[in-house]
Amino acid sequence: MMSALSFSADIKPMFSKGQVLCMKNKGVDLSAYEYMGDDTGDETFPDHANALHVFAKLRGDDPGQRMPPGGPYWSDAMLDSFEAWMNGGFLE
Repeated sequence: MMSALSFSADIKPMFSKGQVLCMKNKGVDLSAYEYMGDDTGDETFPDHANALHVFAKLRGDDPGQRMPPGGPYWSDAMLDSFEAWMNGGFLE
């Protein structure tokens, strides 16, 4: 059985420097656990809205706004890891 994933060791390294810089300009800090692990909700998600919005964009739930713009898009394995991190409790 796979051990729980952490943001620092498993998720943060999957974001490219370009993705981090691009999104930071939009107020989304992909490199900071304080942002990605924040348990605050919004009108769309009752909790962990920041991470859940990022995941939805990575997965392409809204194809017009898929991350990263123009690709290359994350592999299924990368998306599975991000989802496993969330399901595992958003560990730092």
